[in-house]
Amino acid sequence: MRPVGIPMLLLIGVLAGGVGAAGSEFAVSRGGTLPVAGWLSGLVLLVLAGVLVALGLPLRRYLRESEERRLHPTLAPRRHQLDMPTAYRTVQLARAAAYTGAICAGLFLGEAVFLVSTGLGDLGTAVLPTTFAGVCAIVLAVVGVIVERWGTLPPSDSGDSAGRATPA
Repeated sequence: MRPVGIPMLLLIGVLAGGVGAAGSEFAVSRGGTLPVAGWLSGLVLLVLAGVLVALGLPLRRYLRESEERRLHPTLAPRRHQLDMPTAYRTVQLARAAAYTGAICAGLFLGEAVFLVSTGLGDLGTAVLPTTFAGVCAIVLAVVGVIVERWGTLPPSDSGDSAGRATPA
């Protein structure tokens, strides 16, 4: 499985931004009210990023210890233990967080751009919370990419014929 591509995440974010701006325009043009993200949305995204880092740290420690043992073999017991289903689930959660962060960032920032460009939103109650949620979604996407990279195994000498790294 290949790691999440940064250009693909950027494309998803830009497309979601277009959907966010167009959806906001559509809602306002029909006479509806525009729901804006509150401060809580950004805080929830930051908590998700923190949970993802907490779940990814054991994976990083285990792979670092494995690399250390490969370079300097020892008979000492392992300091860090990790089972492969947990590692796989952590990598998949990181991938999902990267995609979710890209989509949410695009939607929230597209809505914020619409609010600023039309002058409809109040700065303190609409524009700043929506922009904060968009920035927090970018943080979630970046953390997702980083944690997924933590779960990538180094290429083996006799393993993959293409020499690509495979995720844990």
